[in-house]
Amino acid sequence: METDTLQQSAGLKDESQLVTFLLKDEEFGFDIMSVQEIIRLPQMAKVPRTPAYVDGIANLRGVVLPVIDMRTRFGMERAPDTDRTRVLVVDINGVKTGLRVDRVKQVTRVLKRDIEPPPAAIHGSTANYLEGLVKLDKGQRIVMALNAAQVCEIGVAKRVATAAEAVGLEKAHGESAASATKVDDQVQKLVTFRIAKEEFAFPMEHVREILRVSTPNQVPDVPDYVLGVLTVRGQILPVIDLRRMLQQRSLAEEFADFCRPLREEYERWIMLTEKAFAGDAHAKVDSAAAERLRKWLAETNSSSQTLMEALARARGLNEKALKQLQTRLKHAERGDAEAALASGHEALGAARETVAALLRFEEQIAQNIQEDQRIIVVDAEGVVLGLVVDRVHEVMNVSKSLVEPPPRITAQGGMELSGVAKLNDGARLIMLLDVGHLVKDEKLQKVQNASGQTAANQVKDQEKTRDMREAGGERNEIQLVTFLLGEEEYGVPISQIQEIDRLAKITKVPKAAAFIEGITNLRGEVIPVLDTRKRFDLAVKVPDDRTRIIIVDLGGVKTGLVVDSVREVLNLAKKDIAPPPEAIGSGVGKQFISGIGKVNAGKRMIVLLDVEKILSRQERAELSQIGA
Repeated sequence: METDTLQQSAGLKDESQLVTFLLKDEEFGFDIMSVQEIIRLPQMAKVPRTPAYVDGIANLRGVVLPVIDMRTRFGMERAPDTDRTRVLVVDINGVKTGLRVDRVKQVTRVLKRDIEPPPAAIHGSTANYLEGLVKLDKGQRIVMALNAAQVCEIGVAKRVATAAEAVGLEKAHGESAASATKVDDQVQKLVTFRIAKEEFAFPMEHVREILRVSTPNQVPDVPDYVLGVLTVRGQILPVIDLRRMLQQRSLAEEFADFCRPLREEYERWIMLTEKAFAGDAHAKVDSAAAERLRKWLAETNSSSQTLMEALARARGLNEKALKQLQTRLKHAERGDAEAALASGHEALGAARETVAALLRFEEQIAQNIQEDQRIIVVDAEGVVLGLVVDRVHEVMNVSKSLVEPPPRITAQGGMELSGVAKLNDGARLIMLLDVGHLVKDEKLQKVQNASGQTAANQVKDQEKTRDMREAGGERNEIQLVTFLLGEEEYGVPISQIQEIDRLAKITKVPKAAAFIEGITNLRGEVIPVLDTRKRFDLAVKVPDDRTRIIIVDLGGVKTGLVVDSVREVLNLAKKDIAPPPEAIGSGVGKQFISGIGKVNAGKRMIVLLDVEKILSRQERAELSQIGA
C-alpha cells in the first residue's frame, strides 16, 4: 500500500495542470498553481501614465488588482468585451495581477514530458513569455504555455498597485493586503458547473482535467446513466451522464422544450394573422408572439456552429416578418390597400419560413448539443471517472466560512453532497458533490473492470487491420497518392507519404517563410506545415472540409503539405510515366516535377512531384529549426 502511494506521488510530480484560454484563435495556458481564480470582468478605475496594456485597477475582496489586457500585451488588436470575457487572477511572489482574456477554455492535466521548448524560429520578447508548447487532446491541438512572471512584469504590477492606493481605492470590508493574504489560506478552490438550472462544484484537488464530449464505446450490462468508456492517454475512463444520475431529462430535451412552446405559439399567431388579413387590409395584428420569439433568439447561445446558424436563420426571417408588418401598417395609414396587402403577404411568407427554420433547429439539437457539454474528469482514491455536465462555469476561490454542511437529506438519485456554498448573501447556492461517495459506487467500479477487455479487443482489431494492409509488390508499377490543387491533379509515391490527416489546428510561427503555414501536433510530435499552393505560386484558397494534410519526410524533417483534397491511391505502370515536358503549363515549376502520369490512354494526366525538391537545402534547414 505504501509503495502504491509513493508511485502515485511520483506520478503527480511528473504532471501539471494548465488553465487554458483563447486570444483570438490562438490557445494559451498558465500553470494552475499560479492562477488563484477566474472572475468576470470587474469594474475598474484607469490609472494615468500606465502602459497601454494595463486596463486599470479593481478591488478584489480588499486587494488592489491591476488588470492587464492580454491581447494588447501581445501586440494583438484589442477585442470588445463579451459575456465570455474573463480575468485570470494570478499570484506571483505574493503580487496578484488580473489578466483579461477572450475566453477561458478548460482546466487540464498534462504530463511534463509533453511540454516541448519553444521552436528555435521564435525569437525576442515572445520567447521570454513562452515556457513551451503543450500537446493536448491526443495531439489535436497545441497550447502555448506562458511564463506568468514574464507576462505580468512584477515591477509594473507593484507600481500600478501603489498608484491605486494613491487615488484612494478603499479596501472591501476594511481588510488590509496582509489580512487578505491570510484569507487565501482559508479558501477552497472549486470548479463549478451547471446541471439543469442548478449549480454544482467539485473541489479542484479532485479535478484532473476537462474534456470535450465524444462518443464513448458501449459497455453491456451497466446502469443507464453510464454512457460507456473512453480511452484517455491509455487509461480506461467510464463516462457518466450526471443528468441521468440525478434523474433529470436530457439537455437536448430541455433545450428543445424551450423552443417548442414558442414555435407553437408562433404558428398559432400566423393562423390568426392570416384570418385578420383576409379581406381586411387595415386589420390590426398583435405581434407579441413574434416579439417573444425575437427575445429568445437573441438570448440563446450554443457552442455548436450548426445550431447557431439555424438560430441565426430563424432570427433573420423573424426580423423580416416584423419589418414587413411595420411596412404594411404604414401603407394602410396612407390608404394604399394594395401595397399593404402585398407587405402582409411578405410578412406571412417570412413567418412561415421562420417556423421551418425552428423545426430544423429542433431536429438538429440532439446531434449537436454535445458541443456545449463537457466531461469533468475526477479522481478520488485512485478511481477516475468522467462526468458529463451541461457547462463548466468557472474556477473560483470560496471562503470555507461560506460553506455549510449539507442538509440531512442530500441524496439525489444516488448522489450525495459534501456541503453547500452560500454566496451573495445566500442568493447564489453552489452544491458541492461528494467525490468520495461517487467513486465508491460498486456499479461504476464494475464498469472499469469490464471495460478493460473492450479496450484490449480494439487494439487487436487495429493490429489485424494494419497487417491486412501490408501486401503486394510493385514490380513494374508505382503506387501513388493523388491529390488536387485547384483543377490540377498531382501525385506522390506512397512510399514517401507517412500519413494523411484532416486539417488540424495550426499555430502560426512568427517570421517564418510566407509558404510555411505554421506548426501542428501529430501524435506527440510538433511538425511544420507547408502551404503547397503558396509554395507553387498558386492562388490562395480558404480551407474547407475536404482540405487535407499529407505528411512527408523532407530531408529528414517530417512536414505537412496542405492540399485541397486527396483523390485516391492508384497503381500506375512505369511505362505510362513520361518525362516532364520543357514547357509546364500547370503553374508548378519544372524543378518540382519528376514526370507526367497518363491514365486512361492519356485522357487523365497526373503531375508527379519530386518531394525532395519542393524545398532547397537551406529551406529544409530552416524548416528543421521550426519543427525542432
